[in-house]
Amino acid sequence: MKYKCLIIDDEAPAHKVLQSHIAKTDLLEIAGDAYDGQEALDFMRKTKVDLIFLDIEMPKLTGLELLECLPYPVAVILTTAYSNFGFQAYENDVVDYLLKPISFPRFLKALNKATYVLKPQSEREVPFPDIELKYEGVQKVLRSAEILYVEAVGNYIRIHLENQKPLLITQTMKFMDSQLPPEHFTRIHKSYIVKREAIAEIRKQEVVLVNDVVLPIGRKYSVLLE
Repeated sequence: MKYKCLIIDDEAPAHKVLQSHIAKTDLLEIAGDAYDGQEALDFMRKTKVDLIFLDIEMPKLTGLELLECLPYPVAVILTTAYSNFGFQAYENDVVDYLLKPISFPRFLKALNKATYVLKPQSEREVPFPDIELKYEGVQKVLRSAEILYVEAVGNYIRIHLENQKPLLITQTMKFMDSQLPPEHFTRIHKSYIVKREAIAEIRKQEVVLVNDVVLPIGRKYSVLLE
């Protein structure tokens, strides 16, 4: 399913950045672009959208003023160069608050939040987020749902996938811990993070995965498997 979104910003370069990020995902469809708050309001009165990317400092109607007169409920991601609107964002229940320049990994994090909010309450399972990694000198978007486990290998990590060869990348386990949702992934050892759904059997000192790989359980991590 694709969600319809509206980009609202008075600067053309900001539109181009978001358009580029959106083109890299298969979750969003751009329904329109608006360059001030009044234009956005007129558009939304005629066209239903699910999500808006909203700048704050704009002519005619500011982003915060637009939030007070939206014609229907919609998920909101604020996009701004200013960091001093956090309280107003909280007051208006925005999904996320992105500071410019907006990187693709930070955009993905906000999008994952938005798609979760947009789902019906009965379908709000914790999503498997996309993760941006550099592999062999190229930025790669990896679907975390395809990960079986992550292994520390010296100054590298090896990501073992369901139907692909493992990826060896220069990154840390701490980074992967921060990217992978604990509802789906568990640190079982200082050298291993495992997808819970991939665990076939838990023994006293090891786990057996669905592909018959056996991994050790570190003593201080065993409580996380309970």
